[in-house]
Amino acid sequence: MHESDEGVEVMAGTADPGLRWAVFVSGDEHELFTMLHVYSGDKLVAGSGFGGPALYPGSLINEYRGRTEDLPWFVMARTVPVVDRVVATTDKGREIALTLSPPIEQFGLRFAVAPLPAGERPGSIRIERDGVVLESAQQWVGPPPPFTGAGWVPNA
Repeated sequence: MHESDEGVEVMAGTADPGLRWAVFVSGDEHELFTMLHVYSGDKLVAGSGFGGPALYPGSLINEYRGRTEDLPWFVMARTVPVVDRVVATTDKGREIALTLSPPIEQFGLRFAVAPLPAGERPGSIRIERDGVVLESAQQWVGPPPPFTGAGWVPNA
C-alpha cells in the first residue's frame, strides 16, 4: 500500500490478456472515491470508479461495475472489514471470487475487484463471512434501477 497523487493504492493485480490493474482510494467516509486503473504495459488504458459515502446506511457493501471499449467488465466493491469473501455472478451464471484486500485501517474498509471472463457481464454480487451470505444485490447493466434509499435493490 502506497500513496500517490491518485490516492492510496490499496491493491493491484493482473488480468488477461496482458493487463494489470490497481485500485486507488481517496477521501473520507462521507465522500470516498474508489478508482480502478487498468494498464497495458506502462500505458494507462482505462480508469473509472465510484464515489459517494463509504457505505450507504444499512448496507455492508458499496459496489461498482464497468468496462471500457474492448476491455473486460470489472466488478469492484468496498465492504465492512468482517467480510471474508466477495463473489460476482455473471449473466451466464459463472461465480467469480473477487480479489479481496486486507482491512485498510485508514478507511475502515476492505476493497475487492475482479475482471469478468470475456463475453460475460455482471449479474449479481454477494458478500460472505465464514460461508454465510451477509448481503447480495443485482448488478444492473444499462439504465440504473430505481433508488431504494439504501443504494441497493435486493435480490429476489
